[in-house]
Amino acid sequence: FHALNWFREVVNAFSKQQDTEMKGKVLLRLQNITHLQVLLEKCLAATPGYVPPLANFDVEITEAPLTTAPAAPAKKGKKDQKSKKKQKSEDNKNSSTDSSQTEDPAEESQVQSENTQGKENIEEGKILINLNNYRAYFRELDTDVFIVLRCGLVTKSVLDTELHTKATEVVQLSSPELVFLLEDLYHKLDYMLATTATNKMLFLKVQGDRDVGFSHLRQKTPQALAQFAVELLNPLCNHLENAHNFFQVLTAENNGVVDVLGADVKEQQQMAACYQLLLQILNTLFAWCGFAQNGNRKLLKLALGVLANRLKAGDGELELEELIRQTFRYLQNFHSSIPRCATAVTLTQLLMVIAKKSLDNQYKEKIASIARGFLCQSWVLPTGEKEKGNKYNEALETLLCIYLKHADDVLKSVEEIAGVGIPELLNSTKDGSSHTFPTLSRQTFLVFYRVMMRELDKSVKSISAGLQSDPTEVQTEKLLRWNVAVRDFHILVNLVKVFDSRPVLAVCLKHGRLFIESFLKHGMPLLDNSFKKHREDAQSLLKTLQLSTRQLHHMCGHTKLNQDTNLTNHVPPLKRLLELFVCRVKAMLTINKCQVAFWLGNLKNRDLQGGEILSQAESQQESGDDEESELPEDNAEEESEEDLDGDESDTRKATKDDEGISEDTDCD
Repeated sequence: FHALNWFREVVNAFSKQQDTEMKGKVLLRLQNITHLQVLLEKCLAATPGYVPPLANFDVEITEAPLTTAPAAPAKKGKKDQKSKKKQKSEDNKNSSTDSSQTEDPAEESQVQSENTQGKENIEEGKILINLNNYRAYFRELDTDVFIVLRCGLVTKSVLDTELHTKATEVVQLSSPELVFLLEDLYHKLDYMLATTATNKMLFLKVQGDRDVGFSHLRQKTPQALAQFAVELLNPLCNHLENAHNFFQVLTAENNGVVDVLGADVKEQQQMAACYQLLLQILNTLFAWCGFAQNGNRKLLKLALGVLANRLKAGDGELELEELIRQTFRYLQNFHSSIPRCATAVTLTQLLMVIAKKSLDNQYKEKIASIARGFLCQSWVLPTGEKEKGNKYNEALETLLCIYLKHADDVLKSVEEIAGVGIPELLNSTKDGSSHTFPTLSRQTFLVFYRVMMRELDKSVKSISAGLQSDPTEVQTEKLLRWNVAVRDFHILVNLVKVFDSRPVLAVCLKHGRLFIESFLKHGMPLLDNSFKKHREDAQSLLKTLQLSTRQLHHMCGHTKLNQDTNLTNHVPPLKRLLELFVCRVKAMLTINKCQVAFWLGNLKNRDLQGGEILSQAESQQESGDDEESELPEDNAEEESEEDLDGDESDTRKATKDDEGISEDTDCD
């Protein structure tokens, strides 16, 4: 710690020197710092509970967070994980739970976190200690240190044993030193230019005392730091382009193979870290809320001008919209060399930040296209393994959300994933993935499923009910949108028959209830107004939705059978909505003078696969909860076909419904 702090202060003192010899020595001290940090991480891992000497005296030591990764807690975590897996196997004896899913979303996160932590503590080559947690014990780097980022190749004298300079060597800023500087710069910008109070609170919860290690920085204003960061944009872009070229050359030399035999894995990891940090720095800078003030408009144009000139050098001053357009094009070019999924998220978010500064909506389609391209890409580590884990799932979820929010038609995008990607996944091997969407695998299915259900519910809320006086074309368009939405919903609900793990069931029960609720609020008023003019479309919509509500009803029976407390909490509100749906359909038919077309019967309790639950079918107490709308058909015929499997029964019943409702509703 003393040696590191001494080197830090030496770098602080001499970083502004313009002499070539002094620049070389500064770069050498940065190399010493990165080398010592590697040794320090190993030493701290071997000595848990060690308290370093004080290095900052303007804060209380109790406020400084200190977390280590001793071996004992890791073993305990692994033991807890085994017990959870044992409990999971006992709970799921009677269900065909997919092996790739965990018990529920909260436990899934915890188990994966413990698993990752355990691996980090036992595998060689893994970083055991996060030195950011020891920030209170390191001397703060001044912002002047980042002038070193402008250095290229530096020729430095080499002293022999008699201190004579008979030889020289070329020194440059290598990837470990670059990661060290970029990480510190990112933390400084994030501290001063945080855009929302929420970010500050999250940072506070994670890091403890947020002001530790930023004593000198607090003497600057956010405007001054933003000005300084804008002055660094040219060297930052140089490093960004170098990282881009590194991965492009690597891919070209290896014919698109990332995990080629003999590749320098450590160098690739460091360059990937540089790539990620550079994009994070740009994202933090351009997301600064101060750019919205008129006083900082000139600074914003200056920052955009630096990036725009990297693409095409201009002689005169360009307008803001043109600067935004060229900056977007410049950053868009990096999408072809992104090495990690998390870096893809950062680039996409940066493009969104730039697009928000424009009044033009042309960037929405481009962002959707880029996000879709990342979803259609297979993310492979330099070691040859596919990316996985909590952080990867979070990044994938963010990308999918961005894609669906910026897609021209959310319903069609969901239909493509559910109707094309998931069938490809089902036809693949156990460890396989979708051909169209390589990021869609059995391990990431829950991520896709949760996002699609959530975005589907948000999308249908935007379909207004309208008025009875609306033109026929408007009503037809809304009915078509509802038909697509209900068809997507039907596909997603039926996937529970294959992926029947607890997290998937929980997502389906929760968002299934929200979808039915949205249909009652927005879809049924539309049917009230348009049933007479668009009877066939309305009938088709209701029949498709009826198949989905029947599957939801089966899920309720399956949940009660397994006596899963976490899932059964969703059942009462869902059943109330299903009953309300029955009454609402009857009211709609009554309004349109077709009440004779409505028929009410009792559905048998079945499991997810359509098998009858005998113990509950014989009970008469639950009959009031099991009612569901049945568009006209003979109930006796349905009950006589108990030997059929669930899918065949539903198909034949839907056919009878088609015949029955046509005869009854022609009376109007």
